[in-house]
Amino acid sequence: MDNQLDNLTIAVIGCGSISRFHFAALEKLGVAVRWVCDLNEAAARPYAEKFGARYTADYHDVLADPQVNGRSQTIVVFVLTISSTHKAMCSDAIRAGKAVVCEKTLATNPADALEIVRLAQERGTIFYTSYMKRFIPAVAKAKELLPALGTIFSTYIRTYQPWGDIWDANPPEGFFHTPPGGASPVIRNYGGGILVCGGSHLLDLVGFFLGRPTKLYAKMYQPADRDYDLLASALIETPNGVVHYEAAAHPLKKIGFLRDGWDERIEINGTRGRLEIYSALWDDPSHKASLLLHYDKETDVVHEYRYEAVSPFERAVAFYLQNIAAGRQGSQPITTGYDVDELIAHVKQSAASGKALNVKWRI
Repeated sequence: MDNQLDNLTIAVIGCGSISRFHFAALEKLGVAVRWVCDLNEAAARPYAEKFGARYTADYHDVLADPQVNGRSQTIVVFVLTISSTHKAMCSDAIRAGKAVVCEKTLATNPADALEIVRLAQERGTIFYTSYMKRFIPAVAKAKELLPALGTIFSTYIRTYQPWGDIWDANPPEGFFHTPPGGASPVIRNYGGGILVCGGSHLLDLVGFFLGRPTKLYAKMYQPADRDYDLLASALIETPNGVVHYEAAAHPLKKIGFLRDGWDERIEINGTRGRLEIYSALWDDPSHKASLLLHYDKETDVVHEYRYEAVSPFERAVAFYLQNIAAGRQGSQPITTGYDVDELIAHVKQSAASGKALNVKWRI
């Protein structure tokens, strides 16, 4: 284990499906996990036993623990629950003086996200929203190579995700079923369809690569019998050119660079070259790796970067904990989660109004 992580103690709130990637990263780093918290004890118990941690169904027990409230160690609270619960949990952890790593999306609306971020700033808390695609090796290398592109004038960024045959009919049951007069599980848990669940990561990468957007015009498609969107498209103006953005849920099984239905790519064009990023299925990092191509106009050569299959969650968690141990925010802004939630809201508003909107940043 990295010696600078010796004085970190972890509390994990939320032991659902996404947590397995965070727990794997924590195990690899060898940090101490003191608490695991989930309403479903059966989901949490295996992690409690693996890490020798205490279990509770009430996250307030975590924050009331004298060791958690002590100052001899740095306590990091991971909030890995559904987005609708993030505001209360993150705010309480910040008030308890804890560093926080929160799963995306930060909140279900930008006002709540802004409130969380401002509280963290006021309290001097190190706070991260875990947009882990920043840590895909091909993405990190592309960021490093951006200056070699010269003046960036156009970017294409899209995620086409295989959600099955849900365009033609409302599924009779399951995660994407919208019951008459009720809400689908995808809306109850995440507050949106493809824009929130998949497109939010790429909105984060727009800002990561090109800076905060200034204006956008968007269109969305939501079937009449559903309460969630299947398509979100936008033209987004940034300080580094126009972005052609699209997030789509689709039924096509053999598209994408690995022909597994996952078709996510970024193309950044500049006066001195081009970067092309092809990313693998988000939850299958153990044997599917991403690809980066860099065309250099000066040498007229295309450089190909292939990496070992590696979990971006592990790289993200290592980055967060190393910076927390050092007492700094590091290169990922505290506003990351708010920025994406604000863009989501602007995309929805533009699509509903049919008008281009200036992005009104509140912080």
